[in-house]
Amino acid sequence: MKHPEPIVCDPADWACIQKVLEGDYDSFEELVLRYETLVYSQARKAFRNETEAEDFTQDVFLKAFEGLSTFKGRAKFSTWIFSIARNEIIRRYRKDHPEIEASLEGVSAESGPDSSSTQESSLMEKETHEKIRSLVDKLPELYRKPISLHYFENMSYKDISENLNLKMNTLKSYIFRGKEILREWLKKENETGKD
Repeated sequence: MKHPEPIVCDPADWACIQKVLEGDYDSFEELVLRYETLVYSQARKAFRNETEAEDFTQDVFLKAFEGLSTFKGRAKFSTWIFSIARNEIIRRYRKDHPEIEASLEGVSAESGPDSSSTQESSLMEKETHEKIRSLVDKLPELYRKPISLHYFENMSYKDISENLNLKMNTLKSYIFRGKEILREWLKKENETGKD
């Protein structure tokens, strides 16, 4: 017989969640006050724009509120809300940057049939996104700056070329070359991961 998994959620958070689920919606405000800094700091790293980060933080808590009944207390509430924020950041990047989406798909396709469950694939997406960000940080500054500005700060090529004082063709070739390096690195990481 399967035993129910233990509740590992913080008791104060769990009590709050139960109140909300019983209809005391004001109690959700306690959770927001406790964890909005965590979500907001994630949003600031991702969007580098206060207004967008604030809107994003509200969206994440709205999603958490709507999905609260699915939270079973088998993780800390902070872990759960953090994963909602991460998945939402990834979703937005993929929507806004289909070019990155294409390279992500290449990585996901090579990871094999084990990624069939939704939980596994969303975890994999998260890891892939984090991997790409950390690889971008390792690029030579020549390529890193334009790629970061374009993909992580949503700047247009025109703004970047003015900002970095680069000719448009030079900028495009830097971004193209940077993406090529990232693809090579991802491919290598994938191959070594299979050993």
